[in-house]
Amino acid sequence: MKLLLVAVLVLVADALSVKEEWQQFKLDYGKTYRSLVEEKLRFSIFQDNVRKIKEHNGEYDKGVVSYAMKVTQFADMTEREFMDLLKTQSKGLKSLKTGEVFDSTGIEAADSIDWREKGAVTEVKNQLRCGSCWAFSAVGAMEGQIFLKNGSLESLSPQNLVDCATSVYNNDGCNGGLMDNAFQYVIKNGIETEQKYPYKGVDEKCRQKEHTHKFRKYLDIDPDEKDIAKALSARGPISAAMEASRLPFYSHGIVDGKSKCSNHPSDLNHGVLLVGYQTEGDDDYWIVKNSWGTDWGEQGYFKLRRNVNACGIKYVTSFPQL
Repeated sequence: MKLLLVAVLVLVADALSVKEEWQQFKLDYGKTYRSLVEEKLRFSIFQDNVRKIKEHNGEYDKGVVSYAMKVTQFADMTEREFMDLLKTQSKGLKSLKTGEVFDSTGIEAADSIDWREKGAVTEVKNQLRCGSCWAFSAVGAMEGQIFLKNGSLESLSPQNLVDCATSVYNNDGCNGGLMDNAFQYVIKNGIETEQKYPYKGVDEKCRQKEHTHKFRKYLDIDPDEKDIAKALSARGPISAAMEASRLPFYSHGIVDGKSKCSNHPSDLNHGVLLVGYQTEGDDDYWIVKNSWGTDWGEQGYFKLRRNVNACGIKYVTSFPQL
């Protein structure tokens, strides 16, 4: 009888705990729902995701998996809904590379590099519910190049690309695009700063009237992580595409093949920015800037295992040049 009472009390405590987490989740992310029916549905999905997160973290504590999870802004979405969000971003990511090929001959990669420490990386931003990862990735690579040439760090405008680098450049705004295509647009038209052309997170009419910066070309990197390390070490932050279906609840640690992300080139669905790489013990990893806000991951960043083509990271990498 006592054991039964204890079990009941534990279940009640867990239920109260999840409800408290739900209330905090809604406050943290400004979540509101159109009806009580929708809120009940979202709470049920949230409960399922919290259970998955706790189960995963139990495996993390045992050393079975190499990264931990936490509640994020995606915790009221089903896996299918999150995948649909990524699918809207995948349009164009399977396109062939179109730039010059980066020549790594004679370049020695540093043992480690972190362009954040050198001042070449702007603050983490949030793409919201717009499939504009490609624009944030491209902007991050351009910001690094401007810093390396001028010594000044400016936030450029992803909204400028969302609105203006559209179908003529084989992009589709909030429905996806490709970083190389964004570079093509900026080579021809230039790009404005974030201050002059702020982010809205929706498709709007192009209102670019001038440009603050213009680039002359971009380089694609061969699908070899050693070459990517050389380019990142010598040329600055690198735009990259990856398969991100296992990232919604990332907290900290190193994402690798155990996450069950795909490493096939046809499955790439998310644009990110490589800002460095390091080694901790036997673990080599990329330092990756995401565009899902600072509450997600490690203040908006995550670690991705290096030299194993984790999540297909080697296939689509590039950077522009002034």
